[in-house]
Amino acid sequence: MLRDKLLLFFLIFSGFAFSQEKKTDTVFVYEEVIVYDTVFVEKPFTKIDKVVFTSETDKKDKLELIQNGKKFQIAIDTLVLVTDKKRIEKQQAQSWFFGGKLHLGIARNSLFKELNAPNTVGLGLGIWTRKALFNSDFSVGIGFDAFYWMGSFSFDATQNEGALNGYYFTNNNLPKLFKGIDTKNLQLQLPIQLYYNINKFTPSIGAFVNTATYTSQFIGSSGNLPLTFDEIQDFKAEALQMGYLIELHYSFSKHISVALHFSSGKANNLFFSKRDDKNQFFKTKNTFTENKFLVQLLYTL
Repeated sequence: MLRDKLLLFFLIFSGFAFSQEKKTDTVFVYEEVIVYDTVFVEKPFTKIDKVVFTSETDKKDKLELIQNGKKFQIAIDTLVLVTDKKRIEKQQAQSWFFGGKLHLGIARNSLFKELNAPNTVGLGLGIWTRKALFNSDFSVGIGFDAFYWMGSFSFDATQNEGALNGYYFTNNNLPKLFKGIDTKNLQLQLPIQLYYNINKFTPSIGAFVNTATYTSQFIGSSGNLPLTFDEIQDFKAEALQMGYLIELHYSFSKHISVALHFSSGKANNLFFSKRDDKNQFFKTKNTFTENKFLVQLLYTL
């Protein structure tokens, strides 16, 4: 009787034990493990810091997962791997970045320095786009910036000596006597840059071309006979600059970053044109350099 009861108990226990479905851990691999070692596990983990594959003779191969300093081991034959190809493709495709930026800084112009003008303070707005190169930390970008350089300094040649003082002749041989120029100006700039990401820092170098527009005055003739220098005439002065730039970005978040900017440009001449008569113009050979020191606030879409 006792033997029959023990046999019955053994059969029930064996049937229960072997009827249990073998539990498996599901591991979601969102990137190639061999390259990135980035593994996500459904439960009880969220993100794994490190993954190590272990294999020993006469023992089952295991995957050792390390999270927050704790180690977990999962037998390889219990894993069900699922690759998320769509997510990988999306990350690879997201190699273009777009955004805007604000500028605040000072400009030091060698021509104005000769006129004893102080450095000018300016504000600016810009837009930019970048593209990652070969899915690496390198990227190349292009942008468009508009600066307004403010200042209360207006040079008067009738009271001061300067590099622009003297007589000039327009394209139709009309004489003009330089009177003054205002340091306030509008600049439109096109920069091209190379970037390299180092954690939260992104240094950048590049080149740019920009145009600056100033307001100036000359003394000319009104056309009344006899011809005399009897009229103050407004001219637009334009300069084309080409130069280089250096920046260092620091990212606070995915969307917000700040940058320190230095750029140096050179112009070989000034082009003057009469505001109310575009047919009167001339060019002067006034070579000058301009250095800009800026703080930038950048937003990434």
